[in-house]
Amino acid sequence: MDRQHGIAELVRWDIGDGDAEQRSAQVAADPRFADAARALASNFLAIGESDKALDGIFKDAGRYVVAVWAVYLHVSGGLTLPRLKDVCAASGLVSPGRARALLSYLRYLGYVELLPVEGRGETARYRPTARFLNSWRSHLRAALEAACILEPAVAPLLDELRHDEVFETLARIHGENLLASAHTTRQMDILAAYFRVFLHRHAGSQIVWTLLTADNGAFPPQNPLPFSISAAARRFGVSRIHVRRLLDAAEDESLLRCGADGTVVLEEAAREAIRFLYAGQLAVLLAAAAETMAETRELLSSAIAAQ
Repeated sequence: MDRQHGIAELVRWDIGDGDAEQRSAQVAADPRFADAARALASNFLAIGESDKALDGIFKDAGRYVVAVWAVYLHVSGGLTLPRLKDVCAASGLVSPGRARALLSYLRYLGYVELLPVEGRGETARYRPTARFLNSWRSHLRAALEAACILEPAVAPLLDELRHDEVFETLARIHGENLLASAHTTRQMDILAAYFRVFLHRHAGSQIVWTLLTADNGAFPPQNPLPFSISAAARRFGVSRIHVRRLLDAAEDESLLRCGADGTVVLEEAAREAIRFLYAGQLAVLLAAAAETMAETRELLSSAIAAQ
């Protein structure tokens, strides 16, 4: 594919700072959306199972968002606690008060390390470890593989993500775009209950991924979905009581209903929120891919010509 044509194909998905609902609707209307969104959930499940530290990040929306910001800050001026608090506050997705604890969690995982303080009164600086950067590169690859289903023009970027310049550019732009999209996403009324039940409860996102990959039909699924509380508890390292309470909360919020036969049916409120969020995630990825390809033009052009 011609590089300029590829960028143009990607740019058509990016409407800049337009309305979040418009961006999501644009992606959700594409006939390839269901396959791409299902692949996104499936890829994240698979990568979490192969990387236990990353699995821990996926357990909690706050952990995940802070991991995004940690890499973003590292490649855009340096990771410090004050900068992390600022970006948490700006996003509205995580309380700045959690920043210190979540940064400590990244250190516990061996994902970030404290750099030597150069002088008295200097702000402590942190650096992602090679382990973290390798895991995050794999995470971005998994996301881009799903986006590639929606837009094949992503493929050249996917092939060259091994280059540090490409990876760091994508991580920076993806972080910027995610931060910009958060200002509109957090205001969507349809998301409030979904966030409370699934994104802010331990393993909530992973349980949703399990449901979304249980049916190859419509996305989000409309049919009753087989779901085992015991299997989910074992798979995601939580108690059966925790999973049961999460399902009860989801029923109370009219997000799903549990059948006597062990199935789960997603209610329209949940399906609407899922459709919006997954379309929005893919839109952010596609826009970041286009900007990354444009910024790393020379490197990628040389790599493609050498093939």
